[in-house]
Amino acid sequence: MASLLEVVNRADEADLLRCCGSARWVREVRAQRPFRSLDEVEEVSAAVLATLDWTEVVPLLEQVTRVRRRWPDLGRGELIYEHRFGHPFVLCADQMTRAAVLARLRHRSGNGRAAERAEAVAELAKVVAVRLRGLVL
Repeated sequence: MASLLEVVNRADEADLLRCCGSARWVREVRAQRPFRSLDEVEEVSAAVLATLDWTEVVPLLEQVTRVRRRWPDLGRGELIYEHRFGHPFVLCADQMTRAAVLARLRHRSGNGRAAERAEAVAELAKVVAVRLRGLVL
């Protein structure tokens, strides 16, 4: 079986688009192959995401599963967040408890717009990293 690094280095456009729906992200990540480590893959991915315009990021945020799908009782807080910021609450909630997610939602709801956009992109990068690791499944 191929290692995850080999899979990422050979991944085609369609595979990478399933990890991150940005064609620009796919082009820029593919252009930097071959990667020498998984850390490098994640660093390049996050760096490319950080260069996207906010108008390119919002549709990607829409593609992330909402917290309320896993914890329906957090839906009200998530909707309040979305109303305040005008975009979905994105959190890489793998291995997180409900209490930890609620704490992050409350904390981030107090952010200013610029700080929250930066946090949303950082969380999106974590989600994309999880999706990249899923390429070997």
